[in-house]
Amino acid sequence: MTEEFYTQQIEKANSAIAKTSATFRLWISLRLSIFLVTAVGIYFTWGNWRFTLPIFVLGVALFLLAVTRFEDARTALNKAKKWKELAENEQKALNGDFSMFDHGEEFRDAKHPFAHDLDLFAPHGVFQFLNRTFSPKGKKFLADLLKNGAKKPTEINELINGLHEDLDWCMQFRVNGSVDERKEALNGNLTFLKTFDFKNPKWMPILRFFLAFIGVASFIALVFNLISGMIFTIIVLVNLFLVGSFLKETNRIIATIAGYEGKIKFLVDQMALIKTLQSKNETLRAFAARLDGGNESAIAALKELLQIHKRFEFRMNLLVGVMLNMFLVWDFHQRIALKKWLDNYRTKIGDWEEDLVKLEAYVSGAFLKFNDGKTIFATFHESDDILVSNLRHPLISKGKVVSNNVQFDTSHRLMILTGPNMAGKSTYLRSVGLLFVLANAGFPIFAEKANLPRYELYSSMRTSDDLSTESSYFYAELARLKFILDEIESGRKIFLLLDEILKGTNSIDKEQGSKQFLQKLKRLHTQGIIATHDLALCELSNGSEYFFNGYFDSIIQNDELYFDYSWKAGVCQNMNASFLLKKMKLVD
Repeated sequence: MTEEFYTQQIEKANSAIAKTSATFRLWISLRLSIFLVTAVGIYFTWGNWRFTLPIFVLGVALFLLAVTRFEDARTALNKAKKWKELAENEQKALNGDFSMFDHGEEFRDAKHPFAHDLDLFAPHGVFQFLNRTFSPKGKKFLADLLKNGAKKPTEINELINGLHEDLDWCMQFRVNGSVDERKEALNGNLTFLKTFDFKNPKWMPILRFFLAFIGVASFIALVFNLISGMIFTIIVLVNLFLVGSFLKETNRIIATIAGYEGKIKFLVDQMALIKTLQSKNETLRAFAARLDGGNESAIAALKELLQIHKRFEFRMNLLVGVMLNMFLVWDFHQRIALKKWLDNYRTKIGDWEEDLVKLEAYVSGAFLKFNDGKTIFATFHESDDILVSNLRHPLISKGKVVSNNVQFDTSHRLMILTGPNMAGKSTYLRSVGLLFVLANAGFPIFAEKANLPRYELYSSMRTSDDLSTESSYFYAELARLKFILDEIESGRKIFLLLDEILKGTNSIDKEQGSKQFLQKLKRLHTQGIIATHDLALCELSNGSEYFFNGYFDSIIQNDELYFDYSWKAGVCQNMNASFLLKKMKLVD
């Protein structure tokens, strides 16, 4: 069903490409035709201003209209092409190839409580698997959500659930923001408009109408020989002089607004799209209503800003700009319109942008849920019990992944996990880690059932020495454990993942130190998993329900090594290092 949906999306996109291509070519021809007809008309009437000026004015007006329609047609064509591209990318993602999505390498942080250990921000990592954002702000919001969790994950559950039921809408939302012409514009931060300001003199709002009336009237009077050419020239030069005295500042204003054209178009498109969202999900309806204000105010305001920008753009053509300002003092009207707009909406536009940024992350979650129909949302409770059925790692293909259960209660709080190399310990740790990451962020999780406490995740699974500070591997690991222990002692609710701690010291120190450290975790009532090859640590479960043992195993049959990747209660007795050494002829 999922594959079929994206196939249908590609077919619809191909149809849209064919239709918009024809419209695009039509406006190319019309634009050229209007220019040529206007040029020919001016050539043959040159010297007779009664005909030349009307032909010029009408030609410019029609040409500007054609340019606008041409730009609209080009945007529609680009959207259709992007639509097809996104649908094809989703088909690839269904087959395990999500390399086309941004992996967020800039968000890597070795000091983060878990992001580095879980490879959140790495090629073929979880962020890349999940990410369907298209703006820098959207990408950062998604990264922060995964790193820090959400204040109300259940609310995000509802939003994602509502969105995934209307993936057609989600596709269009992504298309609107992903067209190539907007990539640079989306880097802009519209909250800048909160502080952007300029002043118009008090006489400008009233005098602009008088100057425009005189300019137009003088042109009509000239056409009908009611005034001389000298009087007409003086009038239009006065208009140009007044407008020119503000030219430097006006150009600065235009340049500022022009830098946000793509972002403004994006906001208008997305607001218009939100008006079409018909969901039965109450949480999603409330979010959409808050974003749009429940009425036409937001979209109308954004369209108005876009129109002001377009009118400013008309006068950027030198000849057109001179004509518009000669007769209509065009700049004055646009300055006043923009000033009024900023006074009315400067405090609101940042909120609109922020909500749309959040929607990018929620749409990412909707695609995750749609693409894997077996995902669920975690249920949070007040107790410390953890009950998860058939947990799987999201990055392992469905044909190869093995699901396992996770269970902790008030008695069994720290699992000592043993097993041979390659048996599945690290994958299990990362699966449990990603369970908490996705659940705390409000995203779907890869299990059949999950009842969890609201725990923060901390881990120590991949420590390295730091040559810049001349710290050894062992010292770096101790520093990491101290960082985690300080957080636990501060009273934070933490679930802990440890993989082979104290690797940087000898076996006797390692065993004694590890046991003492785990005993301290017990005194602090810490919950978590420690993976180890040191079977002596399993003895801690003797006479203590707090510690309990689990393992992954390997089987050697017919001189071959096999794994079932299934978690079992107890202590592993089979190790495979010696077998592998002999198998690879590294020892005799």
